[in-house]
Amino acid sequence: MADSVLASDLARAGQAGIRSNFEVQFNALQNTLIGRFNEQVDDITNAKSSNSHRISTLQDTSKKLVAALPLLEEYREGNRNNYGQLEALQEELSELRATISDDNNVTAQEVADFEAKRDEVATRLRNIYIFVHDDFNDGEVIQKLKQSQAELEALTPVVGTLDGDNAGVTDFLTELDNKVANAISTTSNTISSVLFLESSLQSEFAIADSELLELTFEEQEKRKTRIEDLKVDLGNTLRVISLSFEINSGFASALTERLQEATPPAGSILNIFS
Repeated sequence: MADSVLASDLARAGQAGIRSNFEVQFNALQNTLIGRFNEQVDDITNAKSSNSHRISTLQDTSKKLVAALPLLEEYREGNRNNYGQLEALQEELSELRATISDDNNVTAQEVADFEAKRDEVATRLRNIYIFVHDDFNDGEVIQKLKQSQAELEALTPVVGTLDGDNAGVTDFLTELDNKVANAISTTSNTISSVLFLESSLQSEFAIADSELLELTFEEQEKRKTRIEDLKVDLGNTLRVISLSFEINSGFASALTERLQEATPPAGSILNIFS
């Protein structure tokens, strides 16, 4: 009987030692597995995307489009302002010609009126600016028009006949008016072309941005799924280890119970000997 009690006590002590040792080992193993899990998560997070080349290309495209649009807008608005100035210049040139074209006789008063109006026209021409863009060729119509600035400022009719003494004045005004008309037409076409290009670039940007967002989201989802799979694997591994111990511990508990001395029921004749 004493041997049975001793065996039972030793079994219980051994079982307690096994459980304590398992908990220490399990914690160490758990920390190791978690550390390995964190390293794998870092590898997944920092891994180069399978679509990295396409994503990089789309990012570069988006940057170029974003940089191009403000320049186009500035160029378009500059031409739009010039267009208004050119229309006003065309009207003022007509008024300038009218100061000396009522008949074939140019008087001193008409010369004075012409010079006053001429200065207004020259100021208008001076306020027309030159805008350039690498993607557009406007034939340098504004540059060519502004080359007439100095001659316009110096243009002065004389008292005498219009078709004789002042033929050079009228010829210059006709030439200048043609330049203005050409500049108006070209500037209008330029504005339309820029608007079309802006619309195309905006559409291209929207497509690129949408594809970039889709690829980025797809890559994020892939990485998220891989991390979630790692979490499941880690949890399953720890549960298997824990369950294995509990099964073995259950066998040990059963063995301990078998080693314990059976206690006779109350009133049994065996209680006399206990």
